[in-house]
Amino acid sequence: SNLNASRISKIGKDALERIHAEMRREFKALGYDDEKGLPNLYRKLARDGGVVTGSQIVPAYEQIIREAKKRTAALFSVKPGTEVIVIGSQLGGAYMAPALDGSRPGIFYTCDKGDIPRFSMASLAYHEAIPGHHHQMALAQELDLPLLRRDIGFTSFIEGWALYAERLAKEIGLYDNDPLGNLGRLQYEAYRAARLVVDTGIHARRWTFQRAVDFMVRNTGMNRSNMQGEVIRYISTPGQAAAYYIGFMKIMELRERVRGVLGKRFDLREFHDILLGNGALPLPVLENVVDDFIASKNPRTAPPTG
Repeated sequence: SNLNASRISKIGKDALERIHAEMRREFKALGYDDEKGLPNLYRKLARDGGVVTGSQIVPAYEQIIREAKKRTAALFSVKPGTEVIVIGSQLGGAYMAPALDGSRPGIFYTCDKGDIPRFSMASLAYHEAIPGHHHQMALAQELDLPLLRRDIGFTSFIEGWALYAERLAKEIGLYDNDPLGNLGRLQYEAYRAARLVVDTGIHARRWTFQRAVDFMVRNTGMNRSNMQGEVIRYISTPGQAAAYYIGFMKIMELRERVRGVLGKRFDLREFHDILLGNGALPLPVLENVVDDFIASKNPRTAPPTG
């Protein structure tokens, strides 16, 4: 790849500039004063939007996932046969793929201790369950492929798809009557874009721990203690967190490439089938698959024979 640290950092900064502009418009529409900084704005959003508490958390996520499954069904001609269930636990925000033998469904783990700001729930459900991780991973297991390819993971593809799933939810109108949820979506997107700046800052520019935490808090509005844990993660696994947004951007780029070539023949369901039909792939291989698909749609005129 030609993405060096400087290029990755610039991609993150450019994305944050766009995301922050969207945030400002959304907060302004709600009558919020955007001079107070993102941490204060999102604390106010949590107060105004309310929280979901304890035993209410799992049913709330189940309802979001049911609605997402119904609303996204038309976007895919091939869907996984295995279900996803929600389980409350001490820690949350994670997905476990189904058992390969079909004996256990996919699991979305959520913390059901304390409370969760309501505005943050929809995007997390779309990312971890449907149309995100569960759709992609459960489907991969059911493909007619060698075992390795049905169960292998490439972070940029898997997490890129899950971020794309959040964007897809926005595009089909799942946030149309939920401006607070859309601000939750934008916060998650800022969180993934900010990682590009922080990961490269730490590993290529000698950023201190404190500088990295401050950048994350200022640019996402997320809780400082959570961002301290995040920065420890970035220090210990270089590049892992940056792979999410790079993968997402590649998927968006490939979609626009296909749309640009096919024009009115572009079919979103067909694109999703091509994207997901080989299990998780390294991004250069995914790009080759998509280019082969484009070529199959536009075969060159065969040379004359005889």
